[in-house]
Amino acid sequence: MSGQRAQLQIQLTVTAETAYMRCCDEAESCILKGDECNPKVKFFRALDEALTKGIPSDPFNQKMALSGSLSSIFRFSQENLRVCYLGHGQQRRIIVLYICQSSAEETDSYATFAYMVMSGKFDAAFASLGLRPPDRQGFFPSPSIN
Repeated sequence: MSGQRAQLQIQLTVTAETAYMRCCDEAESCILKGDECNPKVKFFRALDEALTKGIPSDPFNQKMALSGSLSSIFRFSQENLRVCYLGHGQQRRIIVLYICQSSAEETDSYATFAYMVMSGKFDAAFASLGLRPPDRQGFFPSPSIN
């Protein structure tokens, strides 16, 4: 193994795992009904490919980093799929924080994600990678988010 790169370990937070399992269950239900062309099946296949191939192909590309106080978080986007994650190159670890299906209200899903990060929901993920969570000074929660 001396010449091989260590394989990237991908973990999911409870939030991401819940979304992943919901997508998996919806896709499986469609397949069992014989509806393999359903958009839910297509979305789950895209999600699975993002986690196994898309993100691992170039996980720390700075072009994929979010901006501002969320700049330590990366985003994978493909069609209507959005995956936000943290990573540590030396540890060869990725922690998926958030999975969503984008819509016309894409800014709302990112506002929800930003609120989750800034509220401390993912602080344990930051800590497990040895990363500091974003600076919350001056952060005001959006009244439209519960």
